[in-house]
Amino acid sequence: MIKYFNYLFFVLLLIITFTLETNKKISTNLYAMLPDSEQKELVESFLKFDLQKKIFLAVKGDDKKSLEILRDIEKEIVKIEGIELQNLTQNSKLLEYQKKYKMYFDTLNTEKIKTLNVQNALIQTYQSLFDGFISVNIDPNDPLKLFQNKQQNISTKNGKLLLGEYGYVSIFTLSNKKNSLQNYEKIYDEIKIIENRYKDIITFSSFYYFVENSRYIKNDSSHIIMGAGILLLLLYVGFLRNINLLFNTLITLGSSALLATIILTFIYDEISLFVLVFGISVSTIAIDYMFHHYFHKNYEQKLGFNREVLLGFLTTFGAFFILSFVDFLLIKQITQFAMISLLCSYMIFAFIYTKITFKQNEFSLFRTYTVFNSKYLLGFSLLVILYSLQNLSFDFNVLSLNYDNKSLQTKELFFKDNLIDKKRQAVLIKANTIDKLIISNETLHTIDNDSKSSLDSLIGQEKFVRKEKEIESFDFEKIREDIQRFTTLSGFKKDAFTDAYRYNLVMPHFTDEKLKEFGIGIKKYKNEYIAVVYVSASKLDEISALDFVYSVSLKKIFEKNLEKDLEKMILFGLFSLGFILIVIMSIAKKKMLYALSFILVPSACILFYLSFIEINILHIFMFFIITAISVDYAIYFTKDNSQSSKKAILFSALSSFAGFGVLVFSSTPSLYSIGSVATLGLVAILILILFTKGNNGSQNIK
Repeated sequence: MIKYFNYLFFVLLLIITFTLETNKKISTNLYAMLPDSEQKELVESFLKFDLQKKIFLAVKGDDKKSLEILRDIEKEIVKIEGIELQNLTQNSKLLEYQKKYKMYFDTLNTEKIKTLNVQNALIQTYQSLFDGFISVNIDPNDPLKLFQNKQQNISTKNGKLLLGEYGYVSIFTLSNKKNSLQNYEKIYDEIKIIENRYKDIITFSSFYYFVENSRYIKNDSSHIIMGAGILLLLLYVGFLRNINLLFNTLITLGSSALLATIILTFIYDEISLFVLVFGISVSTIAIDYMFHHYFHKNYEQKLGFNREVLLGFLTTFGAFFILSFVDFLLIKQITQFAMISLLCSYMIFAFIYTKITFKQNEFSLFRTYTVFNSKYLLGFSLLVILYSLQNLSFDFNVLSLNYDNKSLQTKELFFKDNLIDKKRQAVLIKANTIDKLIISNETLHTIDNDSKSSLDSLIGQEKFVRKEKEIESFDFEKIREDIQRFTTLSGFKKDAFTDAYRYNLVMPHFTDEKLKEFGIGIKKYKNEYIAVVYVSASKLDEISALDFVYSVSLKKIFEKNLEKDLEKMILFGLFSLGFILIVIMSIAKKKMLYALSFILVPSACILFYLSFIEINILHIFMFFIITAISVDYAIYFTKDNSQSSKKAILFSALSSFAGFGVLVFSSTPSLYSIGSVATLGLVAILILILFTKGNNGSQNIK
């Protein structure tokens, strides 16, 4: 049965994978990279607000034909399950409440009230009804216009919004139940089918980013994985010429990736797709263990335990273990994935394959040459490293790691320029009661008078008391008496203004049910309440410093912690480098300089490249991973300089190059960052293997 263990284990893991539906926990969005924290939970709560689930539809032109097209498209879109058309009419109960508390909402015109003549003001108001060509609306609660209200600059025509000079626009809202990627994709596809049937229409929603970016990254990743697979197959079929070993190796690598994925989905609610793509590349490191056992004939003869392979595995595993303490969640998941997959692969290659047995096919293909002296290379590498370290610059914008969807960015800007003030940015405010939440919103208004929120429609207790004192500082009772005295004399009906300037109202108190009736956008977060506020970009830093304000900008969230994470990355990376150096010193001894060249030469190549670009955290992470891979080759060369070792090392390096090198063809910045560093490091290692004096002269690798 041991001969079939590899296949049985793979089938078992496949069954577990499909049973647990682990694919549903794999995410392509940047939110998956955020560590589990209150900040992440708040960001996820922010995404559930209706404001984040609006779909905008623009039709070019504002003529009759355009209006008919808009109405036809609206009818088709509302047929999609979970989509509703947003009407321009306001909530009737909210309007009634605002009318009742009008004097507490609007700004009192103190200059006008100081010079007020009620009789003259009423006469002028009455005359305006007949003198102007435009109809005049008189507010029965404020007939003298003593209070000023902020006017919203919204253009409408035929009961529809106008999008600047482009034409008509409609806004749709997704139901709260439609917030999974699968539902987003379904709705996206149905809308695109409708959109493709019409000319001169544009649709946009923030969830389009989830769908399009997810599909692009998945497509890009599948091409990368396919490319790596083809290169590895060509390498194994062309050189190993052992089909049985090839199939078993592919099954082992698949099993290690499945096991790592299953375990991570138990640990985390979601894992990034980038982790899986990187994991496929990491599996090429594990092939080292197979090659060394195979070329040393451990699978053909009973030669005992291969200590060099164990030492190489432990060194690489140890480097990943040290780096796993970095807080940046993407790197934490990658290192944990790597440790699990490497451990699984090593156990199967070292203990199962020796029972299965594979016969080695002999061949001679490569020739090595003594071109470089490792001592001179070391000196030159040190100079390059010292120069490069002085010219490094860092990029803390995590959005630069994501797919740059320029098409959607253009559409988003198109709607923002015409419908939304693009100079405003969203933040969340949090409080343990609704009243305190309203007060917090009013506090923001004292800092940023242009901030906007659905809470602006409510009067908080503090503002109520403040406005009441302001109103009481003027004699509104006398104004009311004068209005009643001069109403009929001015031409109005006797009861036209009986409710004017009434302010002796009960202080408002709000409940969840009341806000739901008003259609106010707040949500429950644990035992507290949260709401979205749009603040001026110029005031964002000042407002973000308040303890009840939380940023929902990925850029801001990551930038806030990324410097600290980068410091930890470098610190733990140096620990792993120290661990590697200790291993080399204890093993290499007289061959210390040659062994060090496998660390310093790749490091010099990578750092020299990084000195010309903005470095992100994945560049740094991959730099330390390459040093961990390099030490394996240093160990193998210094412990065993036989033809079998050289052949195994060369094939291992080529495999790693095939696995990581294809990432440079990715247009996803995060994958390209990993691939560019890995390619440079592995090319340097291949040069060392083929052209350095440590190989003891020119010779064939047979």
